[in-house]
Amino acid sequence: MVTKKTPDLSGLVATKGSAVPVADMPTRTSAKAADDEANNVPLNFRVTAELRRRFRMFAAAHDLKHHELLRRAFDEYEQRHGSH
Repeated sequence: MVTKKTPDLSGLVATKGSAVPVADMPTRTSAKAADDEANNVPLNFRVTAELRRRFRMFAAAHDLKHHELLRRAFDEYEQRHGSH
């Protein structure tokens, strides 16, 4: 019986710490985004499943992060109704 040689698959697996970014790859975060992340605190409340679905769909369709959509929506509401 002939035994098949096992292929060398070691080149298909990344080794931790050996990844090299592409030279012209843009950065994901800006200095402002890093500052915003440092100032973020959790906000926790319940909404209906339908509102959650609509919120997430709208954010995705407009390429917004959830916290950015919430901030914009609240800013708009506050502007229309005045801050008391």
